Amino acid sequence: MKIGIVTVLFKSDRVIDGFIASMNAQRFVDFHILCIENDVESHVCEKTLRADLKVPFTFIRNSANVGVAAANNQGLDFFLADESYTHVLFLNNDIEVDADFLQRQVDILTANPHVDALAPKSFYYGTPGKTWYAGGKLSYLKGGCRHFGHNKPDRLTANLLYRVDYAPTCSLIVKSRPLKASGIRMWEELFVYYDDTIFCLELKKAGISMYYTPTIHLQHKISSSTGGSRSDFSRYYLTRNWLYCGLKTRNLAVALSAIALTAFHAAARHKIELRALRDAFLLKRTVG
Repeated sequence: MKIGIVTVLFKSDRVIDGFIASMNAQRFVDFHILCIENDVESHVCEKTLRADLKVPFTFIRNSANVGVAAANNQGLDFFLADESYTHVLFLNNDIEVDADFLQRQVDILTANPHVDALAPKSFYYGTPGKTWYAGGKLSYLKGGCRHFGHNKPDRLTANLLYRVDYAPTCSLIVKSRPLKASGIRMWEELFVYYDDTIFCLELKKAGISMYYTPTIHLQHKISSSTGGSRSDFSRYYLTRNWLYCGLKTRNLAVALSAIALTAFHAAARHKIELRALRDAFLLKRTVG
């Protein structure tokens, strides 16, 4: 088994040291990291990676911030072109993991050939036992997804594997062969947010089986590059992409909710959300 790891850099200066230390410590060694820099003006991460990352890697600097979806597609194109890579792992660099992180995934995937994609348990960094992701599900009514165990004690601990249809791409390993055969790519026009939701929906439609395991953990430094869910940036993209994805997937629940939300945001004079709702109708589908 050989793993191609895709990690997208953007304002990652404060978290890159932990990522590098985690990758350098891995017991499993047959992997290569593709580091894609979207923070075009900063050279801090590149210098740090070239100085301190001791495992095989390739660094790409984009000429503009193309967003996480397009950058992840760059990673897919890079690794799927080389048939020696059996799996592609989407992995944030705002995470920290133990030395067995990759080896445990290799062991599970080897022992369970029916598993096409695998996601680990995610904890909030610096908050022991506080769960961010412990399995998940696509939600038609929400027009998005649900994280099981979110902000709660994790209860899915007894079994090795649980079938899920949603996992965040902060850590999601997928077999290369079905990815290549299906031609699935992330929706680049989303830029950020909901890119993993739509990606998982596409995987589900293609019959690519996804599982969650509570036996592998990571520590996630949530929203380290976007300023948190209440920043102007996040408010805009979360609102716009929620409606856009709902429109493109013909989700009636989202369409009806959008009518009520437009009235609410207009009354509350929430200019960011109103602009986002308008822009969802103007956004054009990009083929990744």
